[in-house]
Amino acid sequence: MLAEDRPIHFSTELMHPPSQLKIPVLQKLYYDLSQTRITSYDSADFSMPTPPRFHSKRGPKAQSIALFLPDRIVLVEEWVDMPLSQFLEKAREVAGRVLEAFEIEAFVAQTAVVRTTFALSHHTDARTFLLDHACGMEGRIAPYFGRPLGTGGLRFVLPATPDHPGDLHVVVESFRYSPDQVFAEVKGVYPNQRITSASLDTLARNISHVRGFITHNVYQFLEQFDRPYGDT
Repeated sequence: MLAEDRPIHFSTELMHPPSQLKIPVLQKLYYDLSQTRITSYDSADFSMPTPPRFHSKRGPKAQSIALFLPDRIVLVEEWVDMPLSQFLEKAREVAGRVLEAFEIEAFVAQTAVVRTTFALSHHTDARTFLLDHACGMEGRIAPYFGRPLGTGGLRFVLPATPDHPGDLHVVVESFRYSPDQVFAEVKGVYPNQRITSASLDTLARNISHVRGFITHNVYQFLEQFDRPYGDT
């Protein structure tokens, strides 16, 4: 399997004690973020009843979203066209400005999601690779479901341990937009955090932890099965 994957999604939720969203505060935040290239958004939407959001779109698919809820902010890069390092820089900068603008002492919990795809070396159909080759399910699905299989895969929940922070929710399945690629999503859940303006590297470290789990653990898990038919 090719060692270089192709990230398609970065996102993080930063939870804080509930507070009232004030449009003038959000308007000033939008202006302040626009003063730096890394955090600038193209538009803002404050129309009710949807949550306030900042938004940018680049090219046919890539987009950036900052979503504001009473108890959290959500930062999303969809169909990403930036490296993880740039997203981490952006997340730190936006989070720091939110703490100041909303007069919040600290974020108290975080989630981080990375989605990516892996290209197979010895298989042309990720569905049969995962379900038949990796899981030994050949001939044991279609007779019972009675219809074509669009996507299929595996799901794991890995609780935190003293040596491994954060609960990890792992999805590995065939990629519906390209049948010869495997889609992987890892969501890290980090409760009981205290992320202040002086410890913003913590939120970046949590995101990097999720990315590293995909790069090393998920890749090695899949790579053990990506062998020519007949090889073990």
